Amino acid sequence: MNLLVIPKVFPRQSVIGGPILIHHRIKNLSKMGYRITVLAPASSDEEHTDRSLDAYCQDIVLIDSPRGRTPRQVKELEATLNRPPFFLSGDGGYNPQLDEAFRSLLAGNFYDAIIAEYSMMGQYLEGAKDIIPRDTMTIISVHECYTQAFRQRVSKGEDISEQAIEKLYDYEFRMYRSVDMVLSLTREDMEVLIRLAPDLKGKIGVVHHGVDTTFYRRPVEKSWNSKNILFLGNFQHYPNVNAVQNFMKHCWERISKEVPDAIFYAIGFAPPPELLALRSNRIIVREGGAHSNVRDAYWKSDVFVAPVELGGGFRGKMLEAMACGLPIVSTRLAAFGIDPVVGEEMFVTDDYNEFTGYVIRLLKDIRLRKNMSALARALSERFDHKNAAKKLDQVIQAYHRKQ
Repeated sequence: MNLLVIPKVFPRQSVIGGPILIHHRIKNLSKMGYRITVLAPASSDEEHTDRSLDAYCQDIVLIDSPRGRTPRQVKELEATLNRPPFFLSGDGGYNPQLDEAFRSLLAGNFYDAIIAEYSMMGQYLEGAKDIIPRDTMTIISVHECYTQAFRQRVSKGEDISEQAIEKLYDYEFRMYRSVDMVLSLTREDMEVLIRLAPDLKGKIGVVHHGVDTTFYRRPVEKSWNSKNILFLGNFQHYPNVNAVQNFMKHCWERISKEVPDAIFYAIGFAPPPELLALRSNRIIVREGGAHSNVRDAYWKSDVFVAPVELGGGFRGKMLEAMACGLPIVSTRLAAFGIDPVVGEEMFVTDDYNEFTGYVIRLLKDIRLRKNMSALARALSERFDHKNAAKKLDQVIQAYHRKQ
């Protein structure tokens, strides 16, 4: 089968988060016989020179991302395209050159399926719906429902008008209605989409992301004498910034008093000034996004915390931490899609007093830490990236059998 993948960012192997998850999808589908073309924005020289996908793709088309648009330029595009401003700037924001390249690929090639990875890229499928062949399956892989994310931000006190959210909803769900299949990463995210648009129920499915369990397996027995707490994420994504702030506000003071040798690490892309200002000898905030460096950070840690209150989707960092055998303390939102045995494979709570207590227990009780480490590692095997690719293949094959 010929497959066209349009991701929001180029999915090179060396980068954490969404890109590496998409990289695994492409790699495994290629090994299953798919002939894959990737059309992606490129925002750096590293992306133009990266060769990590070459062995798995028939073709890779990279289009330079537009530089930051001024508010006036965004307003002009909004009027021209009749799309909300959110879709016109930032990662994956509308790029006329990418749109032109997409239409050129459609004119010169046949694809059995086209997948827009991240809802942001669904705008290209919606905009070209009249020229996409009827026997080409169109898919939007929803990593996060933007309407839901904006409503979460309002619930936390952010000033976003109801009119802006309604405009976002209208366009976001117009995109979903324009394609053949909408894929969410978790059952909970699927339920959110159906609640917001019940008419979509028949075309929404769940295909979770996966993790390279072999890559993350610890090579040797670790020392259990340290007390390192880790949070990892892309800090260009605000829910990750908010998660660190939640931990510092609700958990750190008590942990630091009861476990005076505990150290908290917040590692990820582009930590903003408000996080850098937290740094001390026991609070380490630093840049980190390379795949191998991230693995090393997991291996040197003792407890992974996920005090996430915003956003949606399947958090790859949870799977990576599990694959490294890290005990996890998580909010319910961060654990969506994993369905752990709570209290055995993972601690899950939205009560920060309980959250803090679980972290302290794990730091003080080496036996508990070892037991939960082994169970977390075993649970991660269920989410190996090969299984996730097989599920996506089943979705595509089932669609074409019905045609």
